[in-house]
Amino acid sequence: MNYITEFKKFVTGQYLAKGVRITAGAVVPALILYWFNWLAVGIAMPLGALMVSLTDSPGPIHHRRNGMLISNVLNFLVALIIGFTRHYSILLAIELSLLSFFFSFIGIYGSRAASVGLIAIIIMVLNIDVHKGEQQVIRDALFMLAGGIWYMLLSLLLHTLRPYRLIQQALGECIITTASYLEVKSKLYKSPEGFDEIYKELLSLQIDIHHQQEQLRTLLFKTRGFIRESTTKSRILLMMFIDSVDLFEQVMTSQQDYKLLHEYFREGNLMERFRLLIAEAAHELDKIGLLVQSGFPSKDKGCLDQLIRDTEDAFVAYRATHLTATNIEGFISLRHILNSIKDIADRIKRLHRYSTYSSKVSKEVKLETVDAEKFVSSQEMDIKLFAENLSWKSNIFRHSLRVSICILAGYIIAQFFPFGHSYWILLTIVTILKPAYGLTKKRNIERLMGTLAGAGLGVLLLSSVHNNSVLFVFLILSMIIGYSFLQIRYVVSVVGITLYVLLFFHFLIPVDFRLLSMDRVIDTVIGSVISFVGALFIFPKWEQEQAHEYVEKLMEANLHYFAAVSQAFYQKPSEINTYKISRKNAYVALANLSDVFQRLLSEPKRNSGNTEILHQLVVSNHMMTSHIASLATYAASLAPRYHSAAFKPVAESLQQQMQNAIYLSQHKTPSNDINMIDSGFSRVRDMVQDLLHKRLVEINEGTEFSNVRKELSGYKTIADQFELIQTIITDINHVLKKQQAMITSQ
Repeated sequence: MNYITEFKKFVTGQYLAKGVRITAGAVVPALILYWFNWLAVGIAMPLGALMVSLTDSPGPIHHRRNGMLISNVLNFLVALIIGFTRHYSILLAIELSLLSFFFSFIGIYGSRAASVGLIAIIIMVLNIDVHKGEQQVIRDALFMLAGGIWYMLLSLLLHTLRPYRLIQQALGECIITTASYLEVKSKLYKSPEGFDEIYKELLSLQIDIHHQQEQLRTLLFKTRGFIRESTTKSRILLMMFIDSVDLFEQVMTSQQDYKLLHEYFREGNLMERFRLLIAEAAHELDKIGLLVQSGFPSKDKGCLDQLIRDTEDAFVAYRATHLTATNIEGFISLRHILNSIKDIADRIKRLHRYSTYSSKVSKEVKLETVDAEKFVSSQEMDIKLFAENLSWKSNIFRHSLRVSICILAGYIIAQFFPFGHSYWILLTIVTILKPAYGLTKKRNIERLMGTLAGAGLGVLLLSSVHNNSVLFVFLILSMIIGYSFLQIRYVVSVVGITLYVLLFFHFLIPVDFRLLSMDRVIDTVIGSVISFVGALFIFPKWEQEQAHEYVEKLMEANLHYFAAVSQAFYQKPSEINTYKISRKNAYVALANLSDVFQRLLSEPKRNSGNTEILHQLVVSNHMMTSHIASLATYAASLAPRYHSAAFKPVAESLQQQMQNAIYLSQHKTPSNDINMIDSGFSRVRDMVQDLLHKRLVEINEGTEFSNVRKELSGYKTIADQFELIQTIITDINHVLKKQQAMITSQ
């Protein structure tokens, strides 16, 4: 790992920028109040700024503004309600239960609404301190509202000054992750061993890329007027995003039978040359991503082009001495891999040119008409959705009940066993409990580890450093670290937040920091235990119960994706937007299923079912999506020349098998026998075999270049992808039948 490069990525990325913005939003009003000796009175102001800042997640600026406005209003009202009733224990317990349910339940309206609800619950918890008098309630609520409004104005001002900065950072991050995906794929050329681990890495990265692409679609397509803007920068950013998505598809198209390739090319170092070439392309793409999120132009030094030429020369030389009738198919596959890498290199060159934000580059490319509504998911504030989810079948309904019960349990325990800052128990519960057991378990472990480490660092720091100026610097740094790593390394975030909380109390109310650290740890442990018990026993909905829904959605998405791609080989190609929407839906569905599988692995074995079957489905569908992506590339480059009616029954046969897979995923009987699959392929197979026979005759006669060679290369490449998709869908149907038999026998 290049630690300098990784540091640059973090420093120029969106997460550090957010951490600095949150810290500035909270610290600036605190410093002003401190200057006028009002900090003890107006401590709610920096708190209000901090709370609202946590709802300021990336997205269109009008969504961010509306979210912060709603958060300010809710926080103010909650502070008043809890402030005036906190001396009445029974009434407060009822309010905690009802409000925590409601604010958790509004998460049905999306992640921003969930953040607003979470912060409202935190405000509710922070205001249950009965040591404060009623005369302070309105004052504290107004200070908190002022802090929230201050942060909102700061955030809107920063966006006005640099409106494209967040998009650049998100785009650069997406390109960097795509480079990592390409780097991992290069490992497939190194050795025929360890493919399962490599595919796990690819699936994990694909989930990240999906989330990043979704964030970018929201930033680009839901920002009012962005698509219609005529500024050079907005046009180029949109072009870069479109090219980055196409490039990711291109990366997926190099999917081959790698074990067979290693068998073909055991001698020599040809596979190693291809690995180094792909790794260099990944390195070049990684540099572009870093410069894009930094805001600097990148320059193509021509190293990748030279390596492509060297690899092609080595390929030709190896073919001249090793080509035989037994490995001709391997050479055809390797040639198309090389062509795919050339296409990737061309897109990398375009990204180099885009990064200059030149008006000349902007005018060279005409943007396609984009139906933005079809590319982004939207969540309307519909009251019907609220009513529909008031059901035991709704996961968010169960989660809201779970949060409500755990909050109530934490409050009762805090009443009987007052551990100093007992509201920390409730804060721990609120921040740990997630709708999925796997996420809750992961957060629980990280919260405990981070709290112990942060408390230990706090004790060490306060014991050894007695200069308040130095301690203040550590407070700022720990706060930046805490909120910069909140979304990417939660355990590091908890360390930073725990440390800054201890330092904050040291400045605000100097007490025995060892006792304070012990309180923090004890309260965190109690909250963690309550959260764990709640996630395990209170109305859980295990991933196994809903995994089949994600399998079904993925099979449907792959069916539409395949149909949009395959028709180019025997009739008129699909419209570009239809194709891109089907591609996006397939990638989203694959990422969602992969995500479910990762969470399933964290669940208790008695509730996780047969994880091996789901793992087979995830890997097989990943391979099928990759092969459909390969077919999509050939639809653009080969379909016009090798267009044939012979491909129609092939495509129809595969679509029927995919439909059968959908029936099986719904636990229904397929309409057709899935073993009747060869009839559609016979004509294409005969055509390829005839060309292969003619080509072998030419090779024996010493003919190197001919029309037969070109036709064989084209038809066989297309046919191979159809054959590979057929093999995979057959395996998927077999696995689904096995799963259905297991369910029936239970």
